[in-house]
Amino acid sequence: MTSRAKKRLGQHFLRDARILDRLIRLVDPVSTDTVLEVGAGYGALSERLAPRVARLVAVELDLDCVSALQVSLARFPSATVVAGDILSLNIPALVSPYLKAGQSLRVTGNLPYNIATTIIEKLLSLDLFVRDITAMVQLEVAQRIVASPGTRQYGYFSVYCQHLAQVRLEFEVAAGCFSPRPQVVSAVVTFRPHPRPQDRTLTNSLVPVAKAAFGHRRKTLANSLRHDPQIGLVSDALLAQARIDPGRRAEDLTIQEFERLAAIYARNLNR
Repeated sequence: MTSRAKKRLGQHFLRDARILDRLIRLVDPVSTDTVLEVGAGYGALSERLAPRVARLVAVELDLDCVSALQVSLARFPSATVVAGDILSLNIPALVSPYLKAGQSLRVTGNLPYNIATTIIEKLLSLDLFVRDITAMVQLEVAQRIVASPGTRQYGYFSVYCQHLAQVRLEFEVAAGCFSPRPQVVSAVVTFRPHPRPQDRTLTNSLVPVAKAAFGHRRKTLANSLRHDPQIGLVSDALLAQARIDPGRRAEDLTIQEFERLAAIYARNLNR
């Protein structure tokens, strides 16, 4: 298996049975679940999920892995193998046929290291009722996801993820549990998306505000926001209306303060 991993795809296959079983206990799948597995690989996790759920949609880009998946999952009527890039697939169209009215989707996967954050952003922005996401990522990425204000790891991605979901770093996974062995420690992180209104104005405004705020980490919040060609035009008014000290830095603001800034920015845009 080691020789067949493709570096360009960021492939590191989880092979440790104890970790795979621990993942299953964490996900705790039940017979009515519809599960989307991202980056199914050769099916080590898929074969543990398929007999426990109503439907497993296993997505994999590598055609060598797809062929192996189709063989290994053929004995499970619940399993559907999809060959494709998760970033270009229409996920709602893919899974909606398997979801009953009011049913939520569950997502899991050992995410390719090189595109893990992009995949997470897509999953969190889905126009679907997602119950939870259980993802294997680099430890450094997991630490950024769950980081608290005032810490070195806290940044735009922390704000984005925690705005949209309750996040938790569940456990670390040593490099020796994978084949080929990566150069980094990995970790499992869970997301439980917050209920969201149909109007996504707040999130649409929070993204540019948070990106601008963290664009110049060593500068004050006022100076960072002023560098943005759009937000800079109203940055002083935003901070004043939000009652946030312009001398603070982005890494010291809470999620709620970023949401307050974003709400005010959205109102200014709609005037």
